[in-house]
Amino acid sequence: MTQGSEMEKGREFEEKLARTRGYLEEKALDGIYLKRRCNFAWITCGGDNRIVDHSEDGWSGVLVTKDRAVLITDNTEMPRIIDEEVKGLHLETYEYSWYKSELKDSIVKVCGSDNVACDIELPGLKRLQQDFDRIQYQLTHPELDRFRELGSVTTQAFTKIGGEIELGMTELDVASMVSFELMKENIQPQLILIACDNRISDYRHPIPTMQKIERYVMYVTVAVKWGLNLSITRFVHFGEPSDELKRKHDAIINIDARLILNTRPGRKIVDIFRQHRGNFMKFGYPDEWRKLHQGGSASYRIRDVKATLDTLDTEIVMLNQAYAWNPSITGIKSEDTILILEDKNEIISEDQNWPLVEVDVDGMKIRRPDILIK
Repeated sequence: MTQGSEMEKGREFEEKLARTRGYLEEKALDGIYLKRRCNFAWITCGGDNRIVDHSEDGWSGVLVTKDRAVLITDNTEMPRIIDEEVKGLHLETYEYSWYKSELKDSIVKVCGSDNVACDIELPGLKRLQQDFDRIQYQLTHPELDRFRELGSVTTQAFTKIGGEIELGMTELDVASMVSFELMKENIQPQLILIACDNRISDYRHPIPTMQKIERYVMYVTVAVKWGLNLSITRFVHFGEPSDELKRKHDAIINIDARLILNTRPGRKIVDIFRQHRGNFMKFGYPDEWRKLHQGGSASYRIRDVKATLDTLDTEIVMLNQAYAWNPSITGIKSEDTILILEDKNEIISEDQNWPLVEVDVDGMKIRRPDILIK
């Protein structure tokens, strides 16, 4: 790490401590202990405290009080976390023995109080309220840059995979390609969905199987690095697609283009969703929105807030927030991850080497991914 980037990370950490301490004051708490993987990644500016891949809880945590920030973990994890995950951060450390149930006692001892909220269940301490997530939604400039890098690497991997998919491969073959291309870049595929041919239409969340590709395949992932979640979907078709599929694809990229352009700072998510639902009717597929959630804001979780007709009026699009919309029509979907910037929305999972379609929305042009035809 260069001196400049270390200084930048230090400033990011101080900003996050300030947000957390503001929450402490608002909730009249003496401390907050953050151990879930999403929260640990956020507070440590991209640190990774996992051992078990598919667990939401990590194995180390950070206690934030009004004047201290302390890494609390057991003697097994402390060396790696210090060496590899929290460099450049002004953190005190407190170590306890792995073979004793000392976590709660350690938190209380370090804090000097049991008026502590934890993001995991610890008997005798408070459970952190879900509204804590809101202080993470507005991304810092270093987070935006990390998200862009994650988007670039993931999208290039998806383009490479598209070029290498062959007829006769199984869905699990494609899943293994996704896993390999991402993990070699230290990106964790939090979710992999693969479907070919009839299974694309049959299921909205298709777990990969041994079914072989005959003409058409969809591959989907949520790629995670530095705790950030990037969503992307792509399609490959062997031979010319049917007229019906072409009509559906044209409709879904038009619907998605309008959804992306309507996601601007200050707008209520529920209002965006209502308008979005109307676009399904406009393009001839009035009930398709009912068959799969349409996505929403995303950062340290796959979706922070899913847009629905019941989304609270208080959920408003923020500057420097990330969104991942995933509208679908039976047999096709459109999904990318975007950043909400002051002057535009930036699609960070777009690759110029993938075939793109330019969509015109009332004079505004936006590119959406085409089906790759081989």
